Order: sequence, then C-alpha cells, then structure tokens
Amino acid sequence: ILPLVAANGDPEMAIAYASMLALLVGGFMVLGARAGLGFVAETERQVEGHLDRHLLALPAADRRSRAIVASMKADEIAHAEAARRAGAIPLPRPAVMLMGLCARIMTGTARWI
Repeated sequence: ILPLVAANGDPEMAIAYASMLALLVGGFMVLGARAGLGFVAETERQVEGHLDRHLLALPAADRRSRAIVASMKADEIAHAEAARRAGAIPLPRPAVMLMGLCARIMTGTARWI
C-alpha cells in the first residue's frame, strides 16, 4: 500500500517504489541473515573458550571427562567454521562484549540453581 500512496495514483511510479522497497527489504534480509550467522560464530567462539577453561580445570587423569569436553569443543569449532563459510559477518565489539557479559551472568547464576 505504501508504494501506491507514495505514487499519488501513478501506476509506473508505484511499480518503481515497490521495486525499490523490495530491493531494500531483500538487502536488509541478507544483511540480517549474515549478522545472525555472525552471532552463531561468536557464540561458538565464546563457548569454545569456556570449554578450554573446563579442560584446564579437569584432572589429567580424568580421561573420560576430558574426551567428552574435547569432543564438545571440536563441535563448537566446527559450528563456528560452518557459520563463517555460510557468510557470517563479525559482530561489532560492543555486541561481543555484551554477549560475554551475558554469558558470565548465565554461568555465574547457574552455580546457584
């Protein structure tokens, strides 16, 4: 309806406006999808770091637990790489920092639940 209103009844202008609107929406959708993949890649990177800390804390003799955590870490690395190959764009530094803060809050409160 917006293109029709903006064109003041001119069908050719309405088509032109609708076409421009479709291109804009399509562009934003592609950018949003790539940003979403960036979120996935960053989440997996942060989880990988969290798992690294678990590996450092586990006793060397606990091979079974270490193997499970190492397998989880390999999965996270693969997920992040898949997101990057699919077109992930890096998130801005403030978003990365906010994600890290939220992760610390979640892991900190999980200890109390």
